[in-house]
This record gives sequence, C-alpha cells and structure tokens, in this order.
Amino acid sequence: MSDKNNDKEKKSKEEIRKEIEELEKLIEKVKKQNEQNRKKYGGRNPVLKINLAAVYSRNFFVNLIISFLINFIAFFIIIKVIGHLFLSSLNNDLYLLVIVFGLTLFEELYKKYLFKKHMQIVIYSVGSIFFLLNVIYLYFIDLLIFGKEFSFISPYHPIIFIIVFGFLRYFIKVIYKRANVLLNRKK
Repeated sequence: MSDKNNDKEKKSKEEIRKEIEELEKLIEKVKKQNEQNRKKYGGRNPVLKINLAAVYSRNFFVNLIISFLINFIAFFIIIKVIGHLFLSSLNNDLYLLVIVFGLTLFEELYKKYLFKKHMQIVIYSVGSIFFLLNVIYLYFIDLLIFGKEFSFISPYHPIIFIIVFGFLRYFIKVIYKRANVLLNRKK
C-alpha cells in the first residue's frame, strides 16, 4: 500500500510540475503579447480618454474659433429651420453672430474656470451645470441685452432651445471629429 501512495504522490508531483511548466509557457506568451502591444502603441498601453469639455485644440484661440463655428452652424440651422417655434423676433442676422460669439466666449471661459477650480461640481452635476449656464446666458441676452430685437416666445422656450441646440451641436461635433480622424489617417 505504501508503494501505491508513493506512486500517487509522484504522479501528483509530476502533474503539478507539468501544470507549472504550462503556466510558465502561458506567462511567456502574455509577456510577448505585451511587448508587441508596447511596440504597436509607441511604448505605452492605450488609454481611454473622456473629454467633457470638447477641446478641439490646446491653443485657446484655435479652440475658440472652432467652437464658434460649430455653435454658429447649430444656431443658424435651428433659427432658420425651426426658429419660429422658439423666437418671436430676430430682426437682424448680425445679432445672431454677436449672440453666438458671446455664447462661445462665455462657454469657453466658464468651462476653463470650472474644470480648473471646481471639477467636483462638473462631476457631481454630470455636466448639467453647462446646460444651466447656457440657459442663464440666453435669459440674460433675451431680457437684458437685445430686448425686442431678439426675444423668445415664452420663458420656457430658452430651455427647449438649449436642449435642441445641445443635441444638434453634439451631432456636428461628432461629424467634425470623425472628419478630423479621417484626415489625420490620410496624412
């Protein structure tokens, strides 16, 4: 009986050695794959980045210009296609340029400030603070600056306008970013 126990122990020890050797081979394979990934991605592992502020460029002025163009396209489409649902009057398209430039500048400044000084507000509000500040800007423009030249139908229309504006702007940003990726691939 002791011989049978010794055989079982030897077999189990041999099996364990084989399993350890197999594990060592698998570890070597994983190391090789990691090295290949490092070479493929330039010495570092890929990182998933989420950009809440939609920064197009690290240069503030280039970012401001691109943001202005995207905001203007979205604003212009809404005003010309379904503007009668939101606005009671818009007498001059020059006002539209001024309003969109003001919105863009206001957005860039408060985003920069909030991300630098009060990141926890942005995170806890899941970005809805941006929505609220845009609505406040439109109320300010409607009530205090332009008066009868640019006015919404009712107090609820700026809120609905910003919701539609946000969705349209999101789609325009996606198109811009995809076009940018395609152009960078060709280079």
